[in-house]
This record gives sequence, C-alpha cells and structure tokens, in this order.
Amino acid sequence: MSLVDDVFGGLPAPLIDQWGVDAVYVKTSEHRNYDPETGTVLGIATEIPIRTLISGLKPKEQEGFYQVGDIKFLIPASYLGDYYPSTVDSIRYMDGLAARTAKIVMLKPIRGDRPIMHTVFGRIG
Repeated sequence: MSLVDDVFGGLPAPLIDQWGVDAVYVKTSEHRNYDPETGTVLGIATEIPIRTLISGLKPKEQEGFYQVGDIKFLIPASYLGDYYPSTVDSIRYMDGLAARTAKIVMLKPIRGDRPIMHTVFGRIG
C-alpha cells in the first residue's frame, strides 16, 4: 500500500455512503456450466449489499468498446474486501421504480495491490 492509499484510503466509503445509491454486487463463480436442455447457466453467485455512485460515460470514455447507455459504477474497495471485480459479475440497482441489472463489461485498470476504489463499467442487458 502506498502513502496515497494510506492517506486517502478511508475517504471513498464514507463519501459513497452519503451520496451513493443502494445496490447489490453479484459475485459469480468463474466455474459455470451451461445446461442446453434448460437453457440455464449453473454456478454459484454471492450477493454483497453495497452503495455505489452511478454515472454515464464521458464521450472520451465511450470511444471503442463501450456502447451508448453503458454506465460507470464507483465502488469503495472496502465493500468487496480482497475481491477484485470481474467481467463475470453484475450489479443490481433501482432506477426510479425499475429494477436494473448491469453486466460488468469492463474494468478500469487498478493501480497497486490494494486499491481504495473500483471503477467498473456495466451494460444493461
């Protein structure tokens, strides 16, 4: 952990607790099996209640892989413990009265071995 992490490590969670929205981080096992008879994917999922800041993408971020409507989530690393987000995971949240599930499609690169916050990009499916 760097000096920056030591100094600012405690900031993301209280700020996002105050300004964020309730959501559920769905951590999916990477070992999943597809059942062709039922059309379902079998695997283990762990649900972690979190708070997150949700925003649209800036035009600079939309170049390349992203699609119109993709969204960005800021999640304090302390909510997920030692777990790093993965593209097999998803985030469930309320958008007004509608329940939404965003599949994680991209992760912003993480610096260091113990980040203070995760930035993930999701796509409503």
